[in-house]
This record gives sequence, C-alpha cells and structure tokens, in this order.
Amino acid sequence: MERFMDFTFVAAQRLTGVGADHPAAALHGHTFNGTLRLRGTPDAATDWVIDPADLKREIDAVLADIDHQYLNELPGLENPSTERLCGYLRDRLAQRLSAAGSVAVELWENPAVGCITEGHPA
Repeated sequence: MERFMDFTFVAAQRLTGVGADHPAAALHGHTFNGTLRLRGTPDAATDWVIDPADLKREIDAVLADIDHQYLNELPGLENPSTERLCGYLRDRLAQRLSAAGSVAVELWENPAVGCITEGHPA
C-alpha cells in the first residue's frame, strides 16, 4: 500500500556543473512541487500506512531546512540539480520515516521537468 502527500517549496540555486554560458549557471529560483510516496503495510488497528498528520509533520520538518534558501549553501547541495535535490529529499525523508516503510520522492522544477527517485538513504 502507498500513502502519498504533495508538497511545495521555493528555493534559489545555480548549477555549478554546467558551463558558464548555460542558463542554469546563473542564480535563479524555482517553486518546486513534489510528492512523497511511502510504501508500507497498513497498521492493523488504524488501517493506515501512516497517520497523514504525522506524514505532513515529517515533510514539513525536512522542508524547513530548504524552503526559501539558497540551495548551493547547504551541505550536500553545492550543485543542486533536480536529481541531487530529489535524492537529498528522499534520503532525509527515508531517515525520518524508515519505520513506516520505503520512500519515493517525485520532484518537479516546473510543470514539464522533474525527477523521481526511491530507495534507502545513501
């Protein structure tokens, strides 16, 4: 069974792994939209994989570190590609939710471009 929840955050970034002439090398920002998917076995008493309020609290705790931040200044996000950011979110959410099940994160940098990753923390 999967429980999922959407989330949104805003952040600034510049990509350091591209050439200086690449548009993403300049400072820019995104309103990122994502979905956390938590796959697990529903609890026998509640029939929930996780209480939605608990899931929101864990997502909000992770987003508090990156929302309205300059991502390049955060350890592990020195070159904050959407792929790296997606993995960063997955790792932190999986650490917080490991008892509930396996975590997958889908992250959109705009309505047409995104990334999906799943698995255990690196």
